[in-house]
This record gives sequence, C-alpha cells and structure tokens, in this order.
Amino acid sequence: MSYSVLLHPDVEKYLDSLSSSERERCYKGLKRLARDPCKARSGCDIKKMTDRDPFYRLRVGGHRFLYVVRGNEVLVEEGFKRGKGY
Repeated sequence: MSYSVLLHPDVEKYLDSLSSSERERCYKGLKRLARDPCKARSGCDIKKMTDRDPFYRLRVGGHRFLYVVRGNEVLVEEGFKRGKGY
C-alpha cells in the first residue's frame, strides 16, 4: 500500500531553513514514509510515540519529524532539531 506524505506549512519552513544537503537528506527520509510509515527499517528510523499517541517519530540524522497516519495519508505535523525535545 502506498501512502501520500503531506507536510504542514511549518515543516516546509523548517526544511527551507536547512542547508541544501541537510534538506535533501530530510526529504529523502520523508519520501520513505510513503512505503510504510509505521515500520522501522534500514534508512528509516521510526518510533511510535508512547506519550503522544497517535504520533510517530522519524529520525533523520539530527532532525526529528512527528507525524500521524490517517487512512492512506501521512500528515507530518512538526519538524525540529534533536536538542529541542518532544
């Protein structure tokens, strides 16, 4: 099953603030969510958030993205640097 990955406008602003190499790496990680947004695998570090149900976390290097899966859509709600916390 293929999913549509939708970015919140704040996530797009966050990605635009990154260097071109970091931005490209993050976009590649976010595109991988289209295949299976719930299962961790090589190149796609995913974790279900226990304290923020129904959110999942995608780790791309030092960047984190929080998202929700609704039907066949992945809604990426937040993007931030690792140090910010959850």
